Amino acid sequence: MANSTLHAIAIEELRHSNPSFHDEYCKLVEGISNQIRELANQHPDEFDFTSFTEIYDRASNEPILQIAIGYEKNELYLHIYIHKDNHLVIGKSGSGTQVKTAAEALEMISQSLTIS
Repeated sequence: MANSTLHAIAIEELRHSNPSFHDEYCKLVEGISNQIRELANQHPDEFDFTSFTEIYDRASNEPILQIAIGYEKNELYLHIYIHKDNHLVIGKSGSGTQVKTAAEALEMISQSLTIS
């Protein structure tokens, strides 16, 4: 519970300090939600679980979006770090591919969420 609260506080601060990057964050959250919903609709009987969670990395003081999907004995985990230098990092442990916009992030996420 505390991690989601810290996430919310950090995003609220972002809304005031950098409104354009906050807008990118909002587009990202909406886009991820839509991608998960679409994927679940396309494969209604294959998912064991889906989770899309707002968490907070206390070590780096950064909010993170975490996607977890279980399907047919496979699990997929994606982390999207909302970096304090106003970019997004898609990966694990704070490292991975760096992008600037929600559109770039959503394209990468879409490729990762492909279920065959």
